[in-house]
This record gives sequence, C-alpha cells and structure tokens, in this order.
Amino acid sequence: MLQFLLGLSDRQAAEAVRCRIDFKYAITMELDDPGFHHSVLADFRDRLAEDDRADRLLDLALVRLKEAGLVRERAPHSAPTPPTSWLRCVT
Repeated sequence: MLQFLLGLSDRQAAEAVRCRIDFKYAITMELDDPGFHHSVLADFRDRLAEDDRADRLLDLALVRLKEAGLVRERAPHSAPTPPTSWLRCVT
C-alpha cells in the first residue's frame, strides 16, 4: 500500500524497507532486519492474483474495517435534482 500511495517502483520500495523506519514499522519488521530483494514484490503480486485471492483479501479487510466502524456502507448514489429555474427556456 505504501508503495502504491507513494508511487514507488519495486526497487524503490525494497530500498525504503531497508532504510526507512516507517516502512519497517508498517510491515512489522525489526529495525535491524536487512529487508528483501525487490523481485519479492512481483512474486507476491503474482501469488495474490491467483484464484481471486486479492478480491477475497479485500472483502475480508472491508468486513473488518466495517466491524471496527472505520468504513460505512455506501449510500446509493443519486444525481442531484436541478432547480426548476434550469428548466426555463431562454429565448
């Protein structure tokens, strides 16, 4: 998620995991952990794409976020009604 939010390449994200405390904290790594090779990220994405795993993971995350009160159900979207003054013809 941090990689996506910050627009980092795999190499940049792997470097950030090696050097940045906030990245290590976000993925619960020890401060002295040496990190990982950037190719691990592509491998992880490939595994996540198998058998709709990403969809199942997102669904589970949404359920947990809703249970915690951090996400609300979306209200049905309706287009705003234009004021009646918009309906007058201009001649």
